[in-house]
Amino acid sequence: MTKNKKKGNREPCLPAGRVHSQVALQKENFFPLTYFREVEDLICGATTVAEHIKRKSLDQELRYPWDLLSNLSDDMKNDFKIMRPEILGKVHETAVLINKKDIHIGKDSVISACAVIDATQSPIFIGEKTIVHPHAFLRGPLYIGKNCRIAGEIVHSIFMDYVNKGHYGFIGHSYICPWVNLGAGTTNSNLKNNYSGVKVYIGGKLVDSGQTFMGCLIGDHAKSSIGSLIYTGCVIGPAANLFGQAYYKKFVPAFSWGGGNIPYKLEDAMQSAKKAMARRDVQFSSHDEELFKKVFELTAPERA
Repeated sequence: MTKNKKKGNREPCLPAGRVHSQVALQKENFFPLTYFREVEDLICGATTVAEHIKRKSLDQELRYPWDLLSNLSDDMKNDFKIMRPEILGKVHETAVLINKKDIHIGKDSVISACAVIDATQSPIFIGEKTIVHPHAFLRGPLYIGKNCRIAGEIVHSIFMDYVNKGHYGFIGHSYICPWVNLGAGTTNSNLKNNYSGVKVYIGGKLVDSGQTFMGCLIGDHAKSSIGSLIYTGCVIGPAANLFGQAYYKKFVPAFSWGGGNIPYKLEDAMQSAKKAMARRDVQFSSHDEELFKKVFELTAPERA
């Protein structure tokens, strides 16, 4: 994001059309989700893009992140026909599972008292060792990976592994990368007041998603403070720290401190990541360090 765009000198919006080949895996089109991984490793339905390519089961063309969300219901239904969902975790007797046949709960996961898991409209996948806290409300289509901490209300979203949303707040029509921590009360908008289509920053340009419902895209290791409010279609870069603003509009640079253009020092970001990962018994490896350094350098123009 350049300074002149912040002053309103934006480039024209691009159309969000489809491509003609089965899959167009342009990594840059999927930032910030693909700074730390390939497009093939993103979640598509209840598995990965790579698995769908292997099975030749992609019913849609993949060009932008919202393609993974707009087709989430159909992709999950197709996956559930193959994977045979099961309830393998511990479910409290007061928790409510609606349309149980379309709910998968992984081994060693915990669904706490009075939580509601509603798969009436579409399936819900919850990975291994994930804890869903009391009074949480989850509505499908929804994918939640392993080792997550989940509370509040979540609808029509993808949470990759190791996401912490341990408090109240709403997240809808969003894609959240690993090691994101959402503070208490963090809430995103997924529908504009005038019901118009949502535009999203891709590669520094506003692209018309063609979606009426569109939440946020949050990159790896980003963190939000308590009471953070996130605008419709907001893109939040990896290792960004959100605090001190009334709400976050359309774009938050990677490795930013406070959600603006003040940089979050690389060494500080890596130290925070090491501590967060250690809490889940995951070691911050030399490969992780190399990735952090590469992504920090690659995203430097966002903070200029």
